[in-house]
Amino acid sequence: MILDNPKAPRAESFIAIVDAALAAWAARWWLYLGIALASIAVEAGVAVLARYDALVVALAFCVVDGFVTAFVTIDVAEQLREERRPLREIVRAALPRWPVVAVVLVAVLIVEASLFPWIFGSAEETFYGMGILPGLLVFGILGISTVIASLDDARPLPLMPGFALFRSFLYAGAWPNLGRLTLSGAMLAVPMMLQQLLEHWLATRGIPTAVNSFWSNIPVDALTLAPFQAFFTYLYLDFKVRDETKR
Repeated sequence: MILDNPKAPRAESFIAIVDAALAAWAARWWLYLGIALASIAVEAGVAVLARYDALVVALAFCVVDGFVTAFVTIDVAEQLREERRPLREIVRAALPRWPVVAVVLVAVLIVEASLFPWIFGSAEETFYGMGILPGLLVFGILGISTVIASLDDARPLPLMPGFALFRSFLYAGAWPNLGRLTLSGAMLAVPMMLQQLLEHWLATRGIPTAVNSFWSNIPVDALTLAPFQAFFTYLYLDFKVRDETKR
């Protein structure tokens, strides 16, 4: 597995991780863009058939993005190998991770929905601002959970969803990681704000609520998944390197 590769990165600054992630995304932007457009098409088809039922749309999102997330994570990590495997082998490696990551995404969706008012709610919902930083920290923690579910091969697959979530929260226990995870959560909040703006704009155009919710959220999620997953992949690998350095 990539984590055992001798070319694993040394501990980097936060900016260096962002730069490395952008470079990894840019190396195959055409592929990731094509996957994003295909994801939007599949999820739109499911949404239309389900008449934009919120539960069906959410499950379709987790299932489709489960594979995309696993594929992008493994593909980005592959860039650290001496010789990268062909795409068909990366697809083959992502397939058994697909249901694992999909389950993790369901948990992430539930937690993020419950914490959303902490960051974007009224003064009372954000506890007069006191809930914003903890909410962003949890968003950042959940970002690396899908990476762990995609890359870790030391546990049986049925145990991976619980382990990935548990392990991601353990990383927050290291003081130096708190700032990075909170900044990561703040980065995730940017497309969320864009989604809110789109939802408001579509609502003023008389778009029905269910349709509005889909088209203001799903395309943004699909288009930003690859660059953010590249970032969280490098962030997680950086955490791993720092842990190994301390030993």
